[in-house]
Amino acid sequence: MEIFSNMKTNTLPVTGEKIILAPFTFSLFRMTLEAVETLHLPSYKGSAIRGSFGHTFKKVACSQREMECKECDISQKCVYAYIFETIANKNDSFLRNSGSVAHPYIIRPPLDAREVYGAGEELVFELILVGKAIDYMPYFAYTFVQMGEQGLGRGRGKFILKEIESVGLHGRHAAIYRLGDQNIKDETLPITCEELLKSRSIPEECTLRFLTRLELKEKGGYPEPDFGLLFRGLLRRITTLGHLHCGLDCTSIDFSGLSHAADEVQTVSNRLDWEDAERFSNRQKQRMPFGGMKGEIAFRGDLTPFWPYILLGEWVHLGKKTSFGLGRYVVD
Repeated sequence: MEIFSNMKTNTLPVTGEKIILAPFTFSLFRMTLEAVETLHLPSYKGSAIRGSFGHTFKKVACSQREMECKECDISQKCVYAYIFETIANKNDSFLRNSGSVAHPYIIRPPLDAREVYGAGEELVFELILVGKAIDYMPYFAYTFVQMGEQGLGRGRGKFILKEIESVGLHGRHAAIYRLGDQNIKDETLPITCEELLKSRSIPEECTLRFLTRLELKEKGGYPEPDFGLLFRGLLRRITTLGHLHCGLDCTSIDFSGLSHAADEVQTVSNRLDWEDAERFSNRQKQRMPFGGMKGEIAFRGDLTPFWPYILLGEWVHLGKKTSFGLGRYVVD
C-alpha cells in the first residue's frame, strides 16, 4: 500500500497577549474499524488501541528501531520521535521552565465497557491531532492499516480500517479516507481556539464533568482538587502544546498572576471520586497504575481569563496519560 499524501493546516498570526491562544489549532478525526475476526478488548479500550498504535507506529516510521530516541542522532527529524516520544530541544528555555513535554495526539476510545466485537462489527473511536501533527495524519492512517493486519487485543483479532472522517464544529464532517483509497483527501476541518471562543459565551458558573479518569499531580502528590489545581494543569499542558506543536509564543503569558487568580475561583461542589485501575504495558512487561478521578466539579467566579484554557481542555484533555484518552471532560 502506498504512503498517504501529506495535508496542511492554516494558522492565524499572533499579535498580542489577548489572542495568544487564538491560533491554537487541532483536528478531530473519527476512525471506523471493522472487525475481520472477533476482537477481545479491555473494557477501557484506549489502553489497547494506544499500546498497539505505539508498537506499530515505530515499525512504520522509525528507521533505528533498536535505539532509544534520546540516543538517536536523527531523533529531531524523526516522525516517530516527534509524535510518540516528543523530545524537547535542550536549548528551548520555555520548555525548561514548563517542566513537561506534551505529545500532539489523543486517542479517544468509545466510553462504553463493551469488550467483544464480532466479525463484521464496527469499532468507532476518535483521534485528535494538534498543530503540526495534523500534517502527519497519513502516517496514523497507514499505521492503523498495519495494525489491522497484525491484530488487536487478546487473541490478536484482525480488522480493517474502514473510514476516516474529519469532524469540525457545528456538525461539519468530511470523509478523508475510505477503504480502498490510496491517499488521504486534503479536506481536513481544523478547529482553532478562536472558533471555540466565538461558539461559547463565558458563564459565571461552570461544571467540569470528567468522562474518563483524571490523574493530576502537584508537587509530587494528589492534593484535594480545586480550580487552581485544575487550571495550573491546563495552563502547563495547553501552553506546552501550543509552543511545541502550534508555534505559539507563550512567553508573555503571566503564569504566576493567572495561577494566583485561579486560586480565588470558588468551588461550588466537588463530586470527584478516585477510581482504581491498572493496565498491562507490553513495553515494560508489567502491570501499571491507570487510576484517577471521575465525576464532576463545579466552580463559580470570574472565569474570563481562564475560559480559552477551559474550552481547549475539553478537546486536548487534562492530566497524565492523555494519549490513552484519560482526563477527558465536558463543560456543563
